[in-house]
Amino acid sequence: MRFLSLLCLLVIFQSCTDSSTTITFTGTIPGAEDGSKVYFQKLNQNGQPFDIDTTEIRSGKFSFEIDKQNESQLALLNFRNLNTTVLFFYDKTDVKGEFDMNRLFDATFKGGAENDLMLSFKERIQKFDARKRENLEAMQEAQRAMSNQDMVRLQTEAAIIANEEQVYKKDFIDKNVNSLIAMMMLNEMITKKEVNIREVEAYLAKRDPKLSDNIFVRQIEVSSASLRVPAVGNMAPDFSGPDPDGNIISLEEIKGKVTLIDFWASWCRPCRLENPNIVRVYNQYKDQGFTVVSISLDREGHRAQWLKAIEDDKMQDFHHISSLKFWQEPIAQQYGVTSIPKAYLLDETGKIVATELRGPALGQKVGELLRNN
Repeated sequence: MRFLSLLCLLVIFQSCTDSSTTITFTGTIPGAEDGSKVYFQKLNQNGQPFDIDTTEIRSGKFSFEIDKQNESQLALLNFRNLNTTVLFFYDKTDVKGEFDMNRLFDATFKGGAENDLMLSFKERIQKFDARKRENLEAMQEAQRAMSNQDMVRLQTEAAIIANEEQVYKKDFIDKNVNSLIAMMMLNEMITKKEVNIREVEAYLAKRDPKLSDNIFVRQIEVSSASLRVPAVGNMAPDFSGPDPDGNIISLEEIKGKVTLIDFWASWCRPCRLENPNIVRVYNQYKDQGFTVVSISLDREGHRAQWLKAIEDDKMQDFHHISSLKFWQEPIAQQYGVTSIPKAYLLDETGKIVATELRGPALGQKVGELLRNN
């Protein structure tokens, strides 16, 4: 009988443990003033923080009871008297936070896979930051010493560090696409235009479709729209259209090491005046990988005029596309073209590096890109 009673007590105890609906957040912050308030916050649909709970610091410690979550959630701790907010993650596991009064942003959170992931990410980024600081100090010293040789070397090193950091961030996102911190980082990289729309779409496609929507994915969907706009720093949107023989060709198929997308028309006098310059640059750099994609906004029924202008302006070696739909040309609408001539210069990756280059400026930029290729 005693054995059965003990067994029943164990079952009851286990049931109570499993049915707990909260976790505990425990924070230690040595040196904090007793009675200082800490606010537990979440973000609303618009990304604005709102208070969920508040507590006071006593003897350098404070705690919150937080509702358990099946999926990781972002939360904020607002130290109102210090005018500082830090973020952490929580799910079903108790969380411990360790704070330094002088460096609240460097707080360490333990408990849950997301916080562990954030800690490892921060440690790696801090190493990149340290290398960048050392490089900057060395550059300042080289500048004081007026050493051009050292400046060139250090500028190259700075570019290498920046590239290594970007590679690490992209690899981190790729390996952790189902995490909140990866989505936070992706959103930041979109804002800084450190990723292109194809990379963003590839990352999102790898996410587990069973995961709930979250604020960062919603922000990515909004912010990534800016990457679709044909602007310097963005990837040129791919397109396709009919060439003079009726064959459908696409930008992806025909772009070179450096590519000029030129919107023009046989009836456009400024375009025709610029065409000889484009031809000169093309002939100078075509053997090094320079390509021209010429998109005409000629009218329906004016095919002959289009082809004659190509011949008269000696542009036969360009890639030509036109639907003969005047201002309704689909590619022109895709690129938001409202006046011509209009041109976009792309590097080898397909990124737009310049627009509206005319006269000598076009040849100078093409030569620069090909030299650095």
